[in-house]
Amino acid sequence: MMQPWHRPAPSRATMTVIGQGTVTAKPDTVMIALGVRTAHQNVQEALADNARRTNDVIEALKAVGVRPEDFETTAFSIIPTYEHPDGAAILSGYEVEHWLNITVRDPKTAGSIYETAVAHGANLARGLEFRLANEQTYYQQALTLAVKNAKEKALAIARTLGLPLHDIPVELKERPTSPPAPYSPIVLSASSSSPPVQTQDVTITAIVEAVFAYSFIS
Repeated sequence: MMQPWHRPAPSRATMTVIGQGTVTAKPDTVMIALGVRTAHQNVQEALADNARRTNDVIEALKAVGVRPEDFETTAFSIIPTYEHPDGAAILSGYEVEHWLNITVRDPKTAGSIYETAVAHGANLARGLEFRLANEQTYYQQALTLAVKNAKEKALAIARTLGLPLHDIPVELKERPTSPPAPYSPIVLSASSSSPPVQTQDVTITAIVEAVFAYSFIS
């Protein structure tokens, strides 16, 4: 007896794609890392000198418009120094470093901030970082673009292979982006003039991993 024929049921499989979205914008904030390094044979002298010079830097920057809440101490260290006559390690003094993170609300003033800080005792710098005060708004725009990019990739793959794609992802998650590379310390001299700081666009990137389902006849 002939068995009834049944059309094979479609099976469901998935494909995983990575979507990326990028938004650029003019920065409205600059983060500047500046430090004061002092060295003396006596640790108390090194500490006192560092405190005086750091306070001079802070007061000078307040005078040119930096608000008190825009200063943050990010590192403070006391480092013994040694001389090595005939291979022996002999304590020769102490270095004290005090690092400040300074939030500059007007990127155009970044150069004059450097000049003022150096003139009043800052002698270390780790560069600067351009930022957006409302970065989350731009990130959400980048995230929208990343999801669209993932969907476009999935549709392109499905068209190429002739697959009926379900264009709503069955799984969607954010992926971390790479952090910016750290800056190396730079020693500043009191003769430094105001550096010509060129404003750079801030790039906000979002990355998503999306899983799309498609059907095929097994």
